[in-house]
Amino acid sequence: MPKVIKVMLMMGALISSSVWAGQEAARETVIRVVDSFRTEIIADKAQLAKNPELLSQRIDKILTPVINFDDFSKKVMGKYYRRATPDQRSRFVTVTRDTLLKTYSGSLLDLDPDKINVLPLGPQRSGDEVKVDVDFKTGDGAPLNLNFYMEDYGNDDWKLSNVVINNINFGLTFRKQFAVMMQQNRNNIDSAIDAWEQSLKKKS
Repeated sequence: MPKVIKVMLMMGALISSSVWAGQEAARETVIRVVDSFRTEIIADKAQLAKNPELLSQRIDKILTPVINFDDFSKKVMGKYYRRATPDQRSRFVTVTRDTLLKTYSGSLLDLDPDKINVLPLGPQRSGDEVKVDVDFKTGDGAPLNLNFYMEDYGNDDWKLSNVVINNINFGLTFRKQFAVMMQQNRNNIDSAIDAWEQSLKKKS
């Protein structure tokens, strides 16, 4: 075999190994989050069910380090992001963050701590995101499949960029909801954020 071909094959193997290691780092991040769910949320669910404020605090502690809320909010605003002022963007980040934390809070209390399984990495699409699949079961045995989409923000700082729960794409759902609220409020960003915030309060 010509020497140049051997060198190219070796380089290809090194690149593949590096990519695989990065993807595994994304999976390890998800494992740490899931372990925190198990020990800090599910294990104390009887207490937390009676104390929504404490539940929100614990969810915040677990998720905030692994979610780039600025980036996620930008994706949710979609085409309206460029029109928004810095103050509007900042406020939208706060509302989006509260939405995410409240969305996760209630569902986590129903999980069976003994039936949470972070699956091995499957084939990945081209791009910056790594999909990590996690299978859960609720206390009554109902299956719950989560797809965590992780993105590397540099130096293996993997953060959640989107989540799909039982085929419901939360990033896409939020973006559609905000677009509807923009239409209902005649493309007034402040009014649309107000409407979303009021909708969140009704669900809490």
